[in-house]
Amino acid sequence: MLRIAYQISLSDMIEPPDYEEVCDRLMGPRDPLAYPPVDMELIYVPRRIRTVTHVLPDEDLTKAPMFVRDCLRCYTSDYSVVEYKYRAYSGSSCGRERLAERLEKLQTGPRHLYEIDADFLSTNDEALSQQFESQPSSGRQSVASISSSSSCNETLTPRGSWASLDLRSSSSDPLLPEIFERKPLEQVDAANEARRLENRQADLLGLYTPYLDEEEAVERRLAAEMPCEILGHRILVVCHQLKLELDVEPLFASMALYDAKEKKKLSENFYFNLNSECTRQMLSAHVPHADISTLSRSAIFEVQNPSPDVFLVIRVEKVLQGDINECVEPYIKDDKNREKVRASAQAACSRLGKYRMPLAWSAVSLLNILSGSNSLDRDQPDKDTLSVGSNTNSLDRKASSSSLEALRRRAGEVGGSLTRKGSLERRAPPPDHLAAALPTFSPVVITLTSFFKQEPDKLRDEDLYKFLAEIKRPSSAPKKLKCIPGTLKIEVCPCPDEVKNGLTPELAKLSPYGDENVRPCKEVLSFPLQAPAVPHYQYRNLMYLSVRDLNLAAYTSRAGSARNITVRIQLMSGEQEDAALPAIFGRSACSEFTTEAYTTVIYHNKNPSLYDEIKLKLPADLGDQHHLLFTFLHISCQRKPVAPDLEKNVETPVGYSWLPLCRNGKLSCGEFSLPVMQEEPPDNYSYIFPDVQLPGTRWIDNHRPIFNISLDPHTTVHPLDGYIERFAMACEAVQEGNIPPRIGLNNMEAELRTSISELSSANVEVLARYLPVVSDKLVRLLVAPPSLHGQPLNIAQDAFTCLASLFADITGLNEGATCDAHGRSSILSAYIQYQCTIPRPSIADRDVGLPLPPAVMMDGSCKILHEELALQWVVASGVTRDLAMQNSWALFELLVKSMSEYVQWSGAHEAARKARFPEPFTDDLTTLVNCVTSEIISGYGKNSRLTQSLNNSLAFFLFDLINIMDRGYVLSLVRTYYKQMSAKIASLPDAVPLVHYKLAFLRIVCSHEHYVSLSLPGGGPGGRGGASSPAPSAHSGGSSSAPPPASALTHDFRSRHYLPGLLLAELANALEMQSPVLQSAAVGAVLGLLTAHDADPRVAEPELKARVASLYLPLLGIVMDAYPQLYRGFNNNKEILQLDSEMSQFGSLCSPPSPVDYKQEGRAALNSETSRNLVTCLAWVLKWAGPCAADLPPSALRTLLALIDLAFSCHEYKGRKEIMKCAQQNVRKTTDIKAKLEDVILGQGSARSDFIMRRKGGNMSNGGCKRERWRKEWVRGGGRDCAPSPAAPNPSLAAALAGELSLTLLHALENIVQASSNLECGQSICSTALQVVLRALQRNQSVVVLQNMLATVRALIVRLGWSCCGEEWSVCRVLLRHGAALAGGTRAHAAAALYALMRQHYLLGNNFSRVKMQITMSLSSLVGTSTTFSEESLRRALKTILVYAERDADMHDTTFPEQVKDLVFNLHMILSDTVKMKEYAEDPEMLLDLMHRVARGYQHSPDLRLTWLNNMAQKHMERSNHAEAGMCLVQGAALVAERLGARGRGAQLLHRVTHNALDESCPDALHHHLTHHELQALLDHAAGELMAAGMYETVNELYKVLIPIAEEHRDYKKLANIHSKLQEAFTRIEQLHGKRVFGTYFRVCFYGQLFGDLHLQQFVYKEHALTKLPEIFSRLENFYSQRFGAENVVIIKDSNNVDPATLDPDKAYIQITYVEPYFEPHELRRRLTHYERNHNIKRFMYATPFTAEGRAHGDIVDQCKRKTILTTAHHFPYVKTRIQVVQKTQIILSPIEVAIEDIQKKVAELSAATSAEPADAKMLQMVLQGCVTTTVNQGPLELAQVFLAPVADGTQPPTRLTNKLRLTFKDFYKKCQDALKKNKNLIGLDQREYQRELERNLQRLAASLQPLLQHPPSHAALLSNGVNKVDYKFQA
Repeated sequence: MLRIAYQISLSDMIEPPDYEEVCDRLMGPRDPLAYPPVDMELIYVPRRIRTVTHVLPDEDLTKAPMFVRDCLRCYTSDYSVVEYKYRAYSGSSCGRERLAERLEKLQTGPRHLYEIDADFLSTNDEALSQQFESQPSSGRQSVASISSSSSCNETLTPRGSWASLDLRSSSSDPLLPEIFERKPLEQVDAANEARRLENRQADLLGLYTPYLDEEEAVERRLAAEMPCEILGHRILVVCHQLKLELDVEPLFASMALYDAKEKKKLSENFYFNLNSECTRQMLSAHVPHADISTLSRSAIFEVQNPSPDVFLVIRVEKVLQGDINECVEPYIKDDKNREKVRASAQAACSRLGKYRMPLAWSAVSLLNILSGSNSLDRDQPDKDTLSVGSNTNSLDRKASSSSLEALRRRAGEVGGSLTRKGSLERRAPPPDHLAAALPTFSPVVITLTSFFKQEPDKLRDEDLYKFLAEIKRPSSAPKKLKCIPGTLKIEVCPCPDEVKNGLTPELAKLSPYGDENVRPCKEVLSFPLQAPAVPHYQYRNLMYLSVRDLNLAAYTSRAGSARNITVRIQLMSGEQEDAALPAIFGRSACSEFTTEAYTTVIYHNKNPSLYDEIKLKLPADLGDQHHLLFTFLHISCQRKPVAPDLEKNVETPVGYSWLPLCRNGKLSCGEFSLPVMQEEPPDNYSYIFPDVQLPGTRWIDNHRPIFNISLDPHTTVHPLDGYIERFAMACEAVQEGNIPPRIGLNNMEAELRTSISELSSANVEVLARYLPVVSDKLVRLLVAPPSLHGQPLNIAQDAFTCLASLFADITGLNEGATCDAHGRSSILSAYIQYQCTIPRPSIADRDVGLPLPPAVMMDGSCKILHEELALQWVVASGVTRDLAMQNSWALFELLVKSMSEYVQWSGAHEAARKARFPEPFTDDLTTLVNCVTSEIISGYGKNSRLTQSLNNSLAFFLFDLINIMDRGYVLSLVRTYYKQMSAKIASLPDAVPLVHYKLAFLRIVCSHEHYVSLSLPGGGPGGRGGASSPAPSAHSGGSSSAPPPASALTHDFRSRHYLPGLLLAELANALEMQSPVLQSAAVGAVLGLLTAHDADPRVAEPELKARVASLYLPLLGIVMDAYPQLYRGFNNNKEILQLDSEMSQFGSLCSPPSPVDYKQEGRAALNSETSRNLVTCLAWVLKWAGPCAADLPPSALRTLLALIDLAFSCHEYKGRKEIMKCAQQNVRKTTDIKAKLEDVILGQGSARSDFIMRRKGGNMSNGGCKRERWRKEWVRGGGRDCAPSPAAPNPSLAAALAGELSLTLLHALENIVQASSNLECGQSICSTALQVVLRALQRNQSVVVLQNMLATVRALIVRLGWSCCGEEWSVCRVLLRHGAALAGGTRAHAAAALYALMRQHYLLGNNFSRVKMQITMSLSSLVGTSTTFSEESLRRALKTILVYAERDADMHDTTFPEQVKDLVFNLHMILSDTVKMKEYAEDPEMLLDLMHRVARGYQHSPDLRLTWLNNMAQKHMERSNHAEAGMCLVQGAALVAERLGARGRGAQLLHRVTHNALDESCPDALHHHLTHHELQALLDHAAGELMAAGMYETVNELYKVLIPIAEEHRDYKKLANIHSKLQEAFTRIEQLHGKRVFGTYFRVCFYGQLFGDLHLQQFVYKEHALTKLPEIFSRLENFYSQRFGAENVVIIKDSNNVDPATLDPDKAYIQITYVEPYFEPHELRRRLTHYERNHNIKRFMYATPFTAEGRAHGDIVDQCKRKTILTTAHHFPYVKTRIQVVQKTQIILSPIEVAIEDIQKKVAELSAATSAEPADAKMLQMVLQGCVTTTVNQGPLELAQVFLAPVADGTQPPTRLTNKLRLTFKDFYKKCQDALKKNKNLIGLDQREYQRELERNLQRLAASLQPLLQHPPSHAALLSNGVNKVDYKFQA
């Protein structure tokens, strides 16, 4: 086969151009597509902070450890970022947001309206009202009736008839003025082109993006997001009111989040109080001043893991007063003596104001907060549930309730219903959706009306978790909890983005900060269950001290016992009293920071459990001297009755303990159990831990640990990991020279190396949190190693190994949860792009510029990072090399970052690209690329995950180098890679994975933002055009003198356009391979690139887009070569398929040249998705490349037209309804391609698939959410065997895509027609183009597209002239169909095209009778089969044609206007005749009756009659009535035979097939266009239908007619086919002998005026085989009930005669009776087989039993029978399934005749069973048993006794009938004997006894019958008696 696409071997290694040399020559600087001079720069991005200023420590940082200083530098420095100015235009950076923006922009583009969507478009749509007209819902549809339709035999309608009047009164559409203008073709084409190019969508492939597979876009590499603080779901809680019913003293509250299930506190405490001014004054002596920050009443809580188990717990405390139980008593009981209570409270405040005691607590469920807004039940709320009607949740509780019931009831109020299906549970969002509900729930006000009393022995967190669990669900253990009446009112809402007057947990002001005097809103620090493993963002150095419990039971002292115990806590920076630091955060309404804090006091309790949480601010310069000091105090609660000056202190110290905070630079944290010293600690105590027994000291309880605390640091400067701390200390020691004495100078290098090598053992999550600091340290060690003994340490390889190991650990964090599809960790990429600090050599301003002075380059203090990285990587081996390869992407990106910064700071960006980097470095890079490529090749079969990652990383590295280095050098690296890969692929039998890698590599490199510039497109203003090779040494591609076409992939093309050449060569290679995976990947690569071009605003101008498209011209040849491989199954439009078959009958279809069998060439067929994508690429090239068909040969033009036809079909718009249906079904793509890509080809562990699967898993585990693939729900099916229908997520975009593509393809088709107009094949090409447009017109097209297509059809008709004479039928059919469109514009164009067609034919031949006939036939066909057209619209179109004829001045002097009028009136008549069929569309029988009548009306118009018979056949096929469909076609064949006078017999030829054939006999010789081809086609089609119906004998008769015709025309292929079909038919007859079933017949009578014409009509209905009577009852009853109403339809179920006069005239009665075919005895002798008794039948019989008394059944002697014989108008099977009854005959049988018939029936059964071949023993025994067994033979015996006994006795003379009965019994007996004999031969030994029993029974029967069967007296008496008998009657 001639290859159009390429003429040289695609595997040739082409040399890339030396880009730096040729770019200016080929593309001048003013060329808009030239590479921009500056495309990147280094910018400094300020760090984003939420606070007004950076959060910094107060201490002097010079004393702080080096690691702390490094952390602070990291948290406060701005980012050095390389900005690529044009990177946004690259295909690699097109993220979801960009895609969403693109689609949003496309939504505003030109709208395409489709008729298929007319129902969906809103009536108030302005565009719609202009395009579509609403059809009249009622009123006169037609004045035609059935009677008129049967009388329209004349072809011409009288001018004065109703039809013409009706048409004259209707309105027309606007006329197109150009119809009357006589313009040359060139002007017409130019006008059409201008109209086509109006209001077009430039971004064609943007519309296609929803269909693209995002996972295949391997080039997607989104830039890292700028680091910022990570905030979870935040809720704002505002406290409005807190007071108890007895409001006599200040209250202090705190709230925090707790998780009851995980048993964990989720946030720090937020302290607030809402005391009134007078109660606040009660504490004035103890709290002289309150800072504004402690007066906050609103807090922001962060919920990182929302769940139904999260509670907001509120605790309330009061001033210490005494026993809790006594203090609570006045609050619970209505104490009348309030003043006394107030006085005692006042006394306690003044004396003990700084001590607190617990009082009460409560809890609110997070679920409850959300359900307050998401309530769905708006009916009466339950008494135990939340009332949210007024947006306040009143949780009322009676004050007296004191049991768990109160708690449970409150659970219904605050925590969700206790019963699992309570009303709140129903209203609350399910747990999975809590996270989704948090940002959007409506603000809710929650009011608590009571609190739980705090039990002194239930203060621990464990007790709280138990209570919360009980609140959530009922517990069987009853616990008494008293309630204190009071009110807490809080408002909860989602936190707004901007909070005025906000404070961080460190009390830093959030920006913007408002009025200093306004109460601030505090952010509450979250204690997440799992802290996120992301780098710390800002300085934080907090410590939370939780006091657990204390046991001073063993304390003894003469001074007294320790019972009311509090612990004073201080953070000391020394041992003096004034060394206490003001580092403890104040609580509420007090100082911001204090030097001491006191725990709550439990009255008279020596071993209290406590819940206090102390928040401390740790100093940045934490040293060994810092410690926590605990002083244990006994508080005297009761005032002694002595004078105030004699009273002892309130506090009595009872013990001391301490805890050092820092040892060897390591922060203390965790749980501690401390002993308590009984006296003040000695000097220097703070440097040792208290568990050391100091000599000469006294300890409580013998130095046992009796005080339990926990320290929970929240710090971003203390890693709390030994390995990191060791590394940090080692670095500080060698870099700052303070080497610890315990290590010593000599061991320091070993210590440093060890700390570096062990760093990889650190906790990976901690490493992630300190990644920027640790990585920066490693980078500095790599390029600026420290010195010891004045010698720099050689630790570069250690640092490189550690860095690679660190990157590997971070990438593998949480199984790659932070990674993208390429395995790039977001943490690492953010570090490299933003946070990384790369050391630079010290360089003065005068040194900037290249080359750098030797002093700088040789400066040993700091090397250049990228040079060192490349060197270390190249020389690495073993584990180091493996680690580097494992995380190549990160090292490559770090290399690029260093190179980019170097180019800027060194001034190299101003130098020529070739001089930017020293040669050793470029050599290292070349070596590195070779190494990595070798690694890919050697490892692809072993570790596909690694090799795929390496391959993509290398591609992205070269992608990045293009911006920095010599571009020719980078292209040579691409060639190096290609050469190695191609050599390996050539040596392998199956190299699919490597080819796939190569494709991915190329796709990534080609996605560069300057890909077009790199490709050196031709046609620019500054350079030469054409495709000459830029390389001076490039040799010519071939010796042929003729230049290759532009669409050839020549050597010159590939050499100049290097990257496009590689890509297209890969595509051509892939299409020739047998791998669907590679085909899909190669096509996807090209399509992805073209999609990026459409999105690129730099090439938006059409001229520029054309230059870009010229890079892809060889794609035309490639797709044409692949044409035989393309998927053809897109077409699922029945109408088009039907038309195709008819077009092949009446005209020639577009047929491209028959190619060589492509499978023999080793080419695999493409699947539907790949085909669609490839055709879409072709459409893009055709859209932008301009007239590119000029130099193609005629065969290629035809192939191109065939491709355009395929493109129309694969992008057909399916309609909004279908699209929405697909969306609802959420069809997911499950093609084998996907599975192969993820598993087989790339191995089980490919990087992309691994990460994709992980992320799938990750998302599924997180609340069961589906993967957030925003477009993947809409993917089309990709199976090979069925045509998928793409479903875009947005119907309007799908509509726009289909519309734009159609216009593009139409434009290309016009270009082809114009290009071929001067060629010899011009007319042939033009005709093929017309076929393509006609096929496209039958698909769903938008109004705009239809108008343009119809304009093209008009132009093609003129261009073709006489040549289109074979196409009229298809043209007419299509134009008429669009003449019935709802859109006025479409109608106007269709009418204009029809008129132009008539006019053209008239002008050519002065007569257009052929066109008239074709239009008439088309209209009949259209209205007969199409269910979607609008009569009103078609009427308007006909009127428009009439107006054209009247106004056409040029034709006034001819007969043309008159002929048009006659034709139009005739068409209108046909239209009106067929309108009534619409009314009966749901009644198949009535519809076919009407169609039959219309067909009969065309008795003198053979073509039209044939059309209607075809329409009827089509309707029957839809209902699977194959016999009737076959008969319609046989009738059509009879019609054709009659017109042709076939073999001198005409329709008589088919008499043996069906007796109805003679209906087609016609004496007139009429004008027609029928030939023997039509006869053959009809007979063939009929034979197929009759085969399907199982009528094999009829098929034989058909072929008897067909064989002579085939013989006459020497059509041996046809004869072979016929005989094979006959063989099949006869074989089926033999196989199915005795098993065949045919139709079932019923008599149906209609009574009642509701039926209209059917009233009193009687039909025989033919139903499918084995249809039961109830089935047809049900069908007709349901149908007519829907029509007339169930109450008006009555089914008469008996078969008696009906008197219509006795029936209700307002009801519809239907009588249904089963009937059987009826044959006279002489007929039965002729009709022997089951088939013959079911074919060509028109007489039917049913029997009705009756008695003389009028009853249906009586005694044997009285039982009569009425046989009714019905004769139909035609023979079954017929063209209809019901035929009218034309004659009715009744035969009445006397009782003895009934008896004779019964016995004859048994005789016939016995005879059949006995003579059956092969013998059927079971059937024989069944029949025998029914005849001779004693239990049933009473039947025959009783008949004999009733009718023959009187004759035998002589009491009654014999008659002819008694004699007949006697003879029948003799025959019966004889047949029983024969049957018994036969049975005896068939049975086995086991049935001998059964045989004997049957014989005995027969003997008994014979004995009984013998006397009754004697001969009668005389034959004469018999005759005379028989004649005179009056009981034998015949009625007609």
